[in-house]
Amino acid sequence: MENNTNTIQPKLFPALLFLGLGGITVSLLTNNMILLGGLISLPILLIVSYQILCNPLILFLIIFTINYYLMGLTRYVDLSGISFLMDILMLSTLLLIIIHSALLKNIRWKYGINTLTIGSFIWMIYCFAEITNPSGMLEAWILSRGLIINGFIISLIISLLCVQYKTVKLIIFMFSIFALTAFLKAAMQKFIGFDRGEQLWLNRGGALTHLIASGTRYFSFFTDAGNFGSNMGCAGVIFSIAACYIKPKPLKIYYGIVAIASLYAMLLSGTRGAMIVPLGGLALLIVLSKNIKIITIGSLSLLCIYVFFAFTMIGQNNAQIRRMRTAFTPTEDASFNVRKANKERLANYLKNKPFGEGIGLSGVENQKMSYRFTTSIPHDSWYVKIWVETGIVGITLYLGFLFITIAHGAWIIMFRIKNQELKGLLSGLLCGITGMLLSAYGNAFWGQYPTNIIAFTGLALVLKGEYFDNEINGNNNEEKTEVL
Repeated sequence: MENNTNTIQPKLFPALLFLGLGGITVSLLTNNMILLGGLISLPILLIVSYQILCNPLILFLIIFTINYYLMGLTRYVDLSGISFLMDILMLSTLLLIIIHSALLKNIRWKYGINTLTIGSFIWMIYCFAEITNPSGMLEAWILSRGLIINGFIISLIISLLCVQYKTVKLIIFMFSIFALTAFLKAAMQKFIGFDRGEQLWLNRGGALTHLIASGTRYFSFFTDAGNFGSNMGCAGVIFSIAACYIKPKPLKIYYGIVAIASLYAMLLSGTRGAMIVPLGGLALLIVLSKNIKIITIGSLSLLCIYVFFAFTMIGQNNAQIRRMRTAFTPTEDASFNVRKANKERLANYLKNKPFGEGIGLSGVENQKMSYRFTTSIPHDSWYVKIWVETGIVGITLYLGFLFITIAHGAWIIMFRIKNQELKGLLSGLLCGITGMLLSAYGNAFWGQYPTNIIAFTGLALVLKGEYFDNEINGNNNEEKTEVL
């Protein structure tokens, strides 16, 4: 059998090459560009497909990349149903993991059991039970499937597939490229202007919240400025810390540049709620460091930032700084007072609804599902959204497992990791994601692309910190899945 295979392969390759070149020639002669594109793309697709079958992690990295640019593409291309495609890709990754586990025995399922996967699994079960909510709607529930399943699937995939420290560094490096492109797009919007797709999006309603009296709020290729600003704040925290701990000097300089660009992009977004991301991240870093020098510098930095925005008028002629400054005096802001009044109205409505109105039935964007009291009021907050849809029970469960995960990750970083570079990279991830979670109180972006997948990916990596530390120190003797 082996000899037959060896004799067939040399004959098969020239035949396929001949057919391919013949097809390309015919497509050029007939000016059939669709056929030409298909013939050129086919070998690439076959090679990528083969690599994905051999290594499911590649498929996750593809998902991670698509996730970041997905919503920007929708301004130029009709991608209706794209969220369903993302679900298919994630489920396909899980299926490949199961196949590898069954056939190759190279998946260690015990690493799939941690605080995050258990918490997100319980949350998923609770959301399935929400189908029985008397005021809920099945169609709205189905359209909210990302809220229900994505956290569990992503955390499980990362926990099972990321078994080498170099994978952590690869994911962080990929994220740095994404953040840099997001900054560049926002800079183009500011210094060159909006392109046709962006202007059309603004004309269709985006201008109401982005072209305002206090200045333009830039949004890059994100869903909106709120999502963009908080993500850039997260990237600024991650790469500020990473630049201090990463060893290669060129990478240290590069991450420093990405950090500065990201924090500047956060200011360009004009999102006041994004200010809590670097502040919350810095506060957590102070706790994680257990270092008197860092505690002192960090505390003084927090104090200086607060004094700068709350008690001075420095930079007041700059629209971005002027808008950010209002975050430190919220009671003087009209929109803050409107949000506060809306929450009081919702609280009165929900006092006899401990399980909420039903998944997918909050916020004015869901009026197409059902026009009711909860869809007549903007939720303006991810926390409020979860509270309205799943009740006090749901919001307690959801925030409970996330903050327990963060606390567990902090304990791992503080007491279980010895390698300083790894400690720094994971601290950056945990601080940045925690800052975004705090920012979600003022913006309903946590469940949107790309935030949700980035957050659960980072948290899952942090929880595997001890495993990576053992690998670095040569203490991991167990068989591992071969990854990138």
